Amino acid sequence: MNDKDSLSVLDHLKSKIILWRGRSVPAEQSRAARLDQKHPDRSETATKSELRSPAKLFNRSRSLLLLSLALTGYVLFNLPRMASDANFGLVSLFWLLAFVSYTLALTEPLSIRQIDWNNWWISSRWTIVTFSAILVVAFLVRFWHVESIPFVLSGDEASHGLDAMGVIHGEIRNPFATRWSSVPTMTFFVLSLPLRLLGQSVFALRLTAVLIGSVTVLLVFLLVNRLKGPYFALAVSALVAAYHYHIHFSRLGANMVFDPFFGVLALFFLHRAMDRRQNLDWIMAGAASAFAFYFYAGARFVLVLVFAVLAYSFLLEGQGFFRRNWRGILILAGAFLIVAAPMLQYALRFPDEFNARINQVGIIQSGWLEQEVDKTGSSMIHILWDQFRRAALAFNYYPDRTVWYGLRQPLLDPVFGALFLAGLGFATLRSFLPGADKNLFFMVAWWWGAILLGGVLTESPPSSMRLVTLSIPVCFFIVLALSQLFDMLKKSFTALPVHALMTIGVFSFAWISLNTYFSDFTPKRIAGGPDAELATLTAPVLREFSPHYRILFVGAPRMYWGFSTNPFLVPDADAEDIIEPLTAAPDPGLIPPGRGAVFVVVPERMHELNFILEVFPRGELREFHSDSEWNTTVTLFIVPPE
Repeated sequence: MNDKDSLSVLDHLKSKIILWRGRSVPAEQSRAARLDQKHPDRSETATKSELRSPAKLFNRSRSLLLLSLALTGYVLFNLPRMASDANFGLVSLFWLLAFVSYTLALTEPLSIRQIDWNNWWISSRWTIVTFSAILVVAFLVRFWHVESIPFVLSGDEASHGLDAMGVIHGEIRNPFATRWSSVPTMTFFVLSLPLRLLGQSVFALRLTAVLIGSVTVLLVFLLVNRLKGPYFALAVSALVAAYHYHIHFSRLGANMVFDPFFGVLALFFLHRAMDRRQNLDWIMAGAASAFAFYFYAGARFVLVLVFAVLAYSFLLEGQGFFRRNWRGILILAGAFLIVAAPMLQYALRFPDEFNARINQVGIIQSGWLEQEVDKTGSSMIHILWDQFRRAALAFNYYPDRTVWYGLRQPLLDPVFGALFLAGLGFATLRSFLPGADKNLFFMVAWWWGAILLGGVLTESPPSSMRLVTLSIPVCFFIVLALSQLFDMLKKSFTALPVHALMTIGVFSFAWISLNTYFSDFTPKRIAGGPDAELATLTAPVLREFSPHYRILFVGAPRMYWGFSTNPFLVPDADAEDIIEPLTAAPDPGLIPPGRGAVFVVVPERMHELNFILEVFPRGELREFHSDSEWNTTVTLFIVPPE
């Protein structure tokens, strides 16, 4: 045994004796010295944390962990016993405190490191300035005229808004449940915040998505910076900032934009955790995966994505990966269970409500796949291949099949669509061939996982609202293809201005994308559908008359006043459906004494207006016609008060 080994053994024995006596500083100093020899790149924060008393740290951690478990137990015990109109404030507070206690139990207080800000600014100023400009553009293209672009307030958007108003009015109190189509109620609590401040309006309803979409661009830069460096991250974040697909869902009063937000957030912290192996990163990765359960049903995919990355890393690196990270994985799992606990309990208690949307659109759960086999006579493999083809080529060939977006073309133009496919193929191969680039798998898993779960295994692909999470990896693969292309050309043309060409590529993508959305798509008013357009067209006039006029809606069976866009845009209206077709003059009592009336008549029932005129001959006809692709027409007959 040499002198160095002897000193190491003595240090170890000394640390054991001192710890047994309750003294910590000298022993921990030698432990810190040994760790510094093994890991010379350890941060100052990590080193300082090692100097703290293990006994005190253990006691504090144990107490906080017990507190976290007790608070979680309190929440899980009380939630099933609470009525829907109970006050959930205390339970919600304890749920948040359980997560905070868990975090504090396993992390050290952050110490402020001394940073040479002058050198940092000199070395990073161009990256900071460029990304700041990207972030400003990302916000502006999402915020500009958000109340009128898209013009139509869709029925589902309005339903989100009505439930958000239900939170404000105290009609929805439980944030740990679901509503229609298994939409988690936490969504409505978040959407209600701008509505509380700004009132019931389209602008306030859509503002949350604007902010979440803009912050997602920031997170994309942080994640890709870790995966491929700052130059690559600037290009990808610029593409996401200008991508019409992500812009559209960042302008809707709905919760789909949370899918890419939680996806990039979880992957960012997961990459940091596997790289730095600090507890806080593991905790935040688990928490991000859990918070996703409280928003769009598709965001549950985030947990699958995290698991896929961990499984891939284990298969690639073997037992060494597990030995280095098993504690962190347990910490991640603990954070997930604590944050997701109320929703997981709800899922166990009400599985049909929790999985309502999946049971409705999943081709296996709904029985669609089996029915399609019987109806078409095709094999199951053939049908699944068609599903895969339609989902995977949403960006290159097949247009959206829903009115959530309804773009009449693929989600990418032909040039950048080809670059995307090249980048996807390259990244997929590089993730599995010898000398695999592990960082590429983050995006590869994101793409293929979402295509499978949100496309192949759901009805009617491609459905834009289920694939919006893919806007991030799509932009990544485009930049990857451009980068590889320019690198190959650089070998033959050494003077090739690679950075300038990448900048041209980014600006070309942005120009095509913004022109697609604001010049081509927006004037057509495709998104939302014809009924929502009818309601949006008539809403300004109906709002004007609603305080002193009764609204009589002659739209059944095509449309009813209860279609969500109507009550959201014209709240507190005295409205009634005339459901049965009029075959004679209606009862004059339809209009209360001293009030006027506005008859809303759809084209399918326009002939009934003659019967209305028999009873109310004194009135004003107003016809609304849209130049959109829906060619919407509706007639208002305004009867003044007697």
